[in-house]
Amino acid sequence: MREYGQFCPIARGSEVLAERWTPIILRNLLLGARTFNDIADGAPGLSRALLVRRLRELERAGVVAIRPKPSGRGSLYEPTRAGRELWPVLRAIGDWAEQWTDVTTEHADPETVLWSWVQAYVRYDLLPERRTVVRFEFEQQGRPRRVWLHIEQRQVELCRFDPGFGDDVVVTVRDPLAFSRWHLGLLDWTAAVRAGGVEVAGPAQLRRSLPTWNAAPQRHARKRAEAQRTPDAPPELPLEAVRPPPVRPTAQPVSRPLPGIAGRVITAADPDYDAARAVWNGAIDRRPRFIARCVDAADVAAALTHGQERGLELRVRGGGHGVAGDAVCDDGLVIDLSALKRVTVDPAGESITVGGGVLWGELDAAAQAFGFATTGGIVSHTGVAGLTLGGGIGWLMRRHGLAADNLVSAEVVTVDGRRLTANEREHPDLLWGLRGGGGGLGVATSFTFRLHPIGTQLLAGQVAWALEDAPDVLRAYRQFTASAPPEVATTVCLRRLAPTSQLPAELHGRPVCLIGLLALAEPAVAERLLAPLRGFGQPLFDLVRYRPYTNLQSLLDPTVPHGWHYYWKGTGLRGLPDEVIDTLVEHVFRAGSPWSFVILFHLGGQVTETGPDATAYSRRDVPFELNINAAWLPDERFADTEPGWARALLAELTPHQAGVYVNFLDRDDHDRAPAALTPTAAVRLEGLRDTFDPDGVLRPPRLTFPPTAALVDDGSASTAV
Repeated sequence: MREYGQFCPIARGSEVLAERWTPIILRNLLLGARTFNDIADGAPGLSRALLVRRLRELERAGVVAIRPKPSGRGSLYEPTRAGRELWPVLRAIGDWAEQWTDVTTEHADPETVLWSWVQAYVRYDLLPERRTVVRFEFEQQGRPRRVWLHIEQRQVELCRFDPGFGDDVVVTVRDPLAFSRWHLGLLDWTAAVRAGGVEVAGPAQLRRSLPTWNAAPQRHARKRAEAQRTPDAPPELPLEAVRPPPVRPTAQPVSRPLPGIAGRVITAADPDYDAARAVWNGAIDRRPRFIARCVDAADVAAALTHGQERGLELRVRGGGHGVAGDAVCDDGLVIDLSALKRVTVDPAGESITVGGGVLWGELDAAAQAFGFATTGGIVSHTGVAGLTLGGGIGWLMRRHGLAADNLVSAEVVTVDGRRLTANEREHPDLLWGLRGGGGGLGVATSFTFRLHPIGTQLLAGQVAWALEDAPDVLRAYRQFTASAPPEVATTVCLRRLAPTSQLPAELHGRPVCLIGLLALAEPAVAERLLAPLRGFGQPLFDLVRYRPYTNLQSLLDPTVPHGWHYYWKGTGLRGLPDEVIDTLVEHVFRAGSPWSFVILFHLGGQVTETGPDATAYSRRDVPFELNINAAWLPDERFADTEPGWARALLAELTPHQAGVYVNFLDRDDHDRAPAALTPTAAVRLEGLRDTFDPDGVLRPPRLTFPPTAALVDDGSASTAV
């Protein structure tokens, strides 16, 4: 075979994949398993000695890299680029097996089903918000076995030991084959329960929702349907959620409020109208006439037509997370993209394509299954669409650029119903405007991003000091950031410590200076890069440790939940002179609401290296962005005072302001829109809007620029203030 291999690449490749367990080991690695135990858990029946041998063989073949854990105990296993490019091969093998082989009792193992579910198929958007523990009981090789799904803050962990919080649901698998066939979409969950193959005990709501947390049944069923489709059959709608979208009928009933739209059209007469119109910011209370929950681009085009024909105000909702509430309007039509949930990862091409309704937590989970990520904010329930269209600052920006910088292609429906692809070859001007212009050019129904192989475990977390010490800490921070390499990312948050389970209870409510830290480097280097700031003064606590990237992305989720009332002011800062530091600290002490805070982002690095003309996000030389976040609970009486606190702080910083980040503009910031771009970028963006949306159908009011004649470019980004 080896001699023949010099003539046949298939023979050479088979030397890597021919042994039975090797494709399974590679699959586990490509689905995100990084430790020896994680890999072994996804390969039941494989002895540990043989697993060690196979991993060493894969290392010699150049498809797996093995390095020590940061603790020095054990190893971490990462697929190399050559290894990642085997994913299409493994998928092809799996697709063939879906069509031509059947599942037998020999293949049925409940623990493997659960491992596959957690590694690759969790519907994070459908997980319970509160802590939930599900115990699974089954027999394995004649012995009773228990494992748990531990769900907390919409993250899930497969536990081999009782997590200790009590069981909310107990699932007893009587028939492993039925459980496996359900996971593969060959048997309905209800049928498996009724036949006695699976027994479920617990609250009715959790019993009903539990199977929807697994996307595998629908994905596997869809693959089989595609394989069996005849060449002349029309293509099916893409899978956008666990439940398939409605099939577009050939004729619409005349009673439908917006004929031609296959998705639901929600009005005030529907019982879920209030939930459908609600957005992240509970202070936004708007009542649209129609909410068109689109299932594809054709629905979007139809909704645009209806809105314009009826003279309705049009708004587009992606994740519904914008503080200004641009996603909804009164007595108009909301084009709701929340059903567009398709996520496709291309590990070999190092890219990911997501629908316009995907949230960053969903994108992160899919990309991290392969050890990839792209820049995407700091809160996991933020929508991909809005963040990207405004530029997209986040943890990875100093090393890998903004979210907008990583956008390589988008599918857009224009106001006249055209469906355009915007990339470097087709409509490159449109792509330029989508990269940070704030929207108003069309409805983006999908986004394709460049991915980066960052791994799954990163040195990151928060360090806290008493707010009384903040002036000295921030002066040290100023010195630290002045020489920090692009691999180091930081945020500063001044606030009363939020009462979350991740933070020491005795410190809840205490005014603190929180600095978030991340180092994208090998363990020894990462520790050294962060040491100067972690060792400064007397921190109240230091939570910097190796953690999953998805955990880092959701650390702040509990502090900015849906439904609270928010009012923002933002500004860029040219630096952190003493007067800025003192103003920030003094003003935070004066906040009326215990939930209000300010957060500072350090930019630079790749954000600055990208030229100001490359994207609509053009204020590339601004090193810091400040967000002043006035927040209060719906039943608290801060609505009349806390917004004034935010405006007063912004006013005190007037001498130091350097424009404003598009996504930090609130509903009363109409006059500040020109400060979000350089004059050159503003003129170019207005020209694009005149081309693609000449009547301003989709332009949010807060992003309206003055006539282009008033935007005189003197060559300096600092004029856009």
